[in-house]
Amino acid sequence: MKKITSALLTLILAFTLVCPAFAAHDNAAKTLKFNEGGKFRIMMINDYQDFDKSNKRSVEFIEKALDSEKPDLVVLVGDQLSDMFYTANYKKVKTAINNIVSPMQERDIPFLFTFGNHDHDREKAVSLSDQAGFYYSSPNCYADTEGFGAGTYNKLIYSHDGSRVVMNIYMIDTNNKDENGGYSGVTQDQVEWYKAKSDELKTANGGEPLPSLLFQHIPVKEIYELLNKVDSKTEGAVYSMVDHNWYALNPEKMISDTYVMGEAPCSEDLDKVTGQYQAWLEKGDIMGAFFAHDHVNNFVGKTSDGIVMGYNSGTGFATYGNGGNRTVRMFVIDENDVESYETYSVTYDSLTGSSDTKVFMDLLSPVVITKIMKVVYALFGNIIKLFK
Repeated sequence: MKKITSALLTLILAFTLVCPAFAAHDNAAKTLKFNEGGKFRIMMINDYQDFDKSNKRSVEFIEKALDSEKPDLVVLVGDQLSDMFYTANYKKVKTAINNIVSPMQERDIPFLFTFGNHDHDREKAVSLSDQAGFYYSSPNCYADTEGFGAGTYNKLIYSHDGSRVVMNIYMIDTNNKDENGGYSGVTQDQVEWYKAKSDELKTANGGEPLPSLLFQHIPVKEIYELLNKVDSKTEGAVYSMVDHNWYALNPEKMISDTYVMGEAPCSEDLDKVTGQYQAWLEKGDIMGAFFAHDHVNNFVGKTSDGIVMGYNSGTGFATYGNGGNRTVRMFVIDENDVESYETYSVTYDSLTGSSDTKVFMDLLSPVVITKIMKVVYALFGNIIKLFK
């Protein structure tokens, strides 16, 4: 009897040791390839801001967008979880994330993810590693587990025949607020990880930088290079709560046909130097960096340094946005000319046939603050200027 018990205990111990190996998510082995026609379609979704009970309009939007655009890959660029998810716990967060990824899973569409500041806000209830585990548990999650933490990694895309690497995607976690109350952006360790990975890919690519798209939640402060500091009376001017100035898009730096800025970019801390943008310049592999976070901004421009940067406005309806002009952003890439990719936005109204969709949460938009400040400056502008 003792021999039998000993043998059973040995088997149980062996199974316990082996089980983690079976449970590990070997996402690095999951490959992404251009289709037979040499095209690859990416859909960017961000600021979904869901709870354990999904917003019906958000679900409708995602499902219609997936069915209409038929992406080869979806990138979830942070704030998948709501800023008002005060009852968040392990079970509810798992349910919320499962709800978010289920439309891709039902359609067998691969996805990648990174975190936004509100995902970080939920860390006290559910750790980032546990949140990541909920994504990894989906068979359609292609996020590489060998990056710099769960939200910072890269993913290669191969030619249609799988014979060569054509391009790369970086997913970057921009963390949360810093001790000064601004957004911290990336850490120096993340910048060093990016540099090392870029060099590694360059070597594997015969000494040439590997063309890469980069997605992250919080924009770099160099996004302001696409704007002009203007007077409050300037058409399209928005008020910045960060530095109390007025800004408008510089049309000469826009490279998209349509562009909208409803709020001043809430970027990484303006007084902080992360070195991320400078690293992009040094390595020369970023053919586009795209951001989320500012729900009523939707534009693409190019800085004087030649870096293409842009936004997708908010996707979800459980937070503020731009009515029926909530969007997903599409990227259509040709494997023979990846740097000439096409990008465009798809709105909720265009997919549903709605017009002038009203959303209660939009009353909390920074657009409202700009309207209020327009009145304040019209009445007291000259006095305010004296104190600047």
